[in-house]
Amino acid sequence: MWSVLLPAIQSFFARPGVQAATGNLGWLVAEKGVRFVLNVGVGFWVARHLGPAQFGMLNYGLAVVGLVALLAELGLESIVRRELIQKPVEAAPLVVTVVGLRLTGGVLAYALLLAGAGLGWVAPEERALLLVFGLTLFQPALMVTDLWFQARLRAKVSVWAQLAAVAVGAAVRIALILTDASLIAFAWAVIVELVVAAVLLAALARRDGLLLRWGAFRKILAGQLLREAWPLMLSGFAVTLYLRIDAIMLRQQAGETAVGIYSAAVRFTEIWYFVPIALGASLLPALLRARERGAEEYLIRLQAFYDLNAALAYGLAVPLSFAAPWLIRLAYGPAYAAAAPVLTLHIWSSIFVFLGVARGQFLVNEGYTRFYLAATVAGLLVNVVLNWMLIPIHGVWGAALATLIGQAVAAWLSSFCFAPVRRSAWMQTRALLIPFRWYHYVRNS
Repeated sequence: MWSVLLPAIQSFFARPGVQAATGNLGWLVAEKGVRFVLNVGVGFWVARHLGPAQFGMLNYGLAVVGLVALLAELGLESIVRRELIQKPVEAAPLVVTVVGLRLTGGVLAYALLLAGAGLGWVAPEERALLLVFGLTLFQPALMVTDLWFQARLRAKVSVWAQLAAVAVGAAVRIALILTDASLIAFAWAVIVELVVAAVLLAALARRDGLLLRWGAFRKILAGQLLREAWPLMLSGFAVTLYLRIDAIMLRQQAGETAVGIYSAAVRFTEIWYFVPIALGASLLPALLRARERGAEEYLIRLQAFYDLNAALAYGLAVPLSFAAPWLIRLAYGPAYAAAAPVLTLHIWSSIFVFLGVARGQFLVNEGYTRFYLAATVAGLLVNVVLNWMLIPIHGVWGAALATLIGQAVAAWLSSFCFAPVRRSAWMQTRALLIPFRWYHYVRNS
């Protein structure tokens, strides 16, 4: 597998105009690597301490909050990153406008969550968790400065702030474990980490010259952003729903312990989802420059981008699928043994996630945001129907299979259904065949 992966990486990053992004990408990867190490050392310790039932309750609360989180994000991330790259001199009013929009969205989302909790949609013991986790709905507004650093290829600065916040969060969780704190205290640890990251990012952005004043808010710009972003917001809602619907449907059909088992396995997959996002953030300037220079160069660069994402995904899926029983036993202990077969299957969905994120960048560049929405909804519907059919028969494993098929439909197969994107569908198919095309990169390296 590494004979496939390494030539693809070397070939892509040897291309002109891409080298400048490697340092930025390296810092993003380093931040997630440290975060992963802390999750291994602390997050898995938390899971062992709480046990499958309470761990399932904690993740169920996060899943419910995730359903309304897109109202706070407003689907703006890709568009804002693009605008910051193309119009750097207008960064301050853009950032202020996006912060204002997202704060409004966060208030609406939290009000919706409060209304749902008050109507008795969740059990009383879960209501307090939702009220605390609901504060994370203001995270998108507080983290806009992170997009500004990424667009300037200055991820190094943002990474230090977030690593400091992660370290504080880890220390708080360790203290909670040692003092045998209540479940609600672990929810507050998430909020502490968020606040530390937001304060540090704001201070560092100000130091680097990003001066934000509420008078810079632009109503016309806000309207333009919302008109372009609403399909992405609905697409994001659908993505969030089919990432979280498994936990919610498992909770209803199989209980909290099943949610805990499933969440333990899924964590090993979702921890890697930052990779295609970091690649997109770091390589977007090079892709946009290639697009300006002509269709031929753009398509060549886009195929290489798809190949790189697929190669990285295979490089993760193959070893993790074989090592799943050992990893689950080491991380969580025997109480979570049933999570091993779930991880063995679920990790293969990362291939379609990686390709889907890469295709999403292409769709935003070309303005095909409505197709993005349709494809995501199609994957969601497939996932929900399969969950309804498979969970009663196969339990947590059935939920993993539903996710795998739903991701394949949303991120790849749907591309064949829209003529302007069909060429990209064949490019994605070529990328899926990268294990059989490794000689191309070896020959050209």
